[in-house]
Amino acid sequence: MKKQWSFHKMDLDMSSAFDTIKRSTVLGLLVDAGCSEDEIRLVRFLSSNIKIKVKVNPEVSIEFESSIGGPQGDSLSGKFFTLYLAAALYHLRAVTHRPTPPIGETGMPLESEYSDDVDFMATSKEELENLLPVVKQVFNEWNLQINESKTEFVDFRIAGKDEFKDDGAPLTALRGSEEWCSSKLLGSLRCCTKDIFHRCILGNVAFQSFKKVWMRSKIPLDKKLKVYEAQVVSVIMYNASCWVAPAAVMEKLDICHRKHLRAIMNVRYPSKISNKTLYLRCNTRPLSKRVQLARWKLLGHVLRSLENSPAQSALCFVVNQVTILPGRRGRHRINLFDVLKSDLKNRDILLNDYSDLLSLRMLASDRKKWQDMFDLMDPG
Repeated sequence: MKKQWSFHKMDLDMSSAFDTIKRSTVLGLLVDAGCSEDEIRLVRFLSSNIKIKVKVNPEVSIEFESSIGGPQGDSLSGKFFTLYLAAALYHLRAVTHRPTPPIGETGMPLESEYSDDVDFMATSKEELENLLPVVKQVFNEWNLQINESKTEFVDFRIAGKDEFKDDGAPLTALRGSEEWCSSKLLGSLRCCTKDIFHRCILGNVAFQSFKKVWMRSKIPLDKKLKVYEAQVVSVIMYNASCWVAPAAVMEKLDICHRKHLRAIMNVRYPSKISNKTLYLRCNTRPLSKRVQLARWKLLGHVLRSLENSPAQSALCFVVNQVTILPGRRGRHRINLFDVLKSDLKNRDILLNDYSDLLSLRMLASDRKKWQDMFDLMDPG
């Protein structure tokens, strides 16, 4: 956002990933991981004699036994796949001579994984394009199928002032609407402003689906608010801990929230209620304040994570490179690192170099103290 630097990302799409893992391989990996004989025996019992049915429209097949794939629907199945994918990635790094952990010479994280979503990063697109066929070959050996047609290459950069959209419409500046702004990761748009507007739309749809609940006068207000928090606010605030947007955009978020609260309380024109009274009556706070708390909590989680985790590596990379990379001319867009530095500065904490980061890690190791630091500055 503020430096003359860009990078490329390759988002892999795997087909039916959980259904393709080999159970015998999982057992072998558990042995390598140091599990006891009793644990291996228990896993063998849980992953054997699994019977499934196939449903196509209204038709359901006869029951048959499945010999491949992980059983889904419990907490253990995700751990099986994580172990399986980790082994495949270790194999890939050995073949391609990529570092383990996957961190570049400058500290830039080269991989990130969540469930079956695998992303590879590099400063050149050619490197990722050459890596794709190797990834496909190695993953095929592990019975993991990559859908190349859905694999996405995203260029993270700031467009120049003389670049325009090529969509047949009148000339419109590309800056602010680059390709990465409309790409998604784990259900969220990578541009915070666009994602907030998108979340407000989804929140309005969710709110309308419970219209009968809001209109019933027999349901107490506190019950309605519990339903609202569970069914609507959870939709709006999805991944809110990563949001960094201008004040005007955050105000739009609060307006959407207050509109819902007034409808739940049946306050309509010409009746009026102040924003402060509205929040007191509903025993809540503006969503923009809750975004700040979510961001503070996420920073604490990142600081307490392993030093070679992707999020921790990205933070180290930014801290180390912020004084090395040349700055971008002109007014900079709002970015997460500067907002985090501002949050810390309000609490008399600096984050200018690696020594400051080490001190910050020690501070965040005490969860209670970290939480109290936010409450003292923002008691509301």
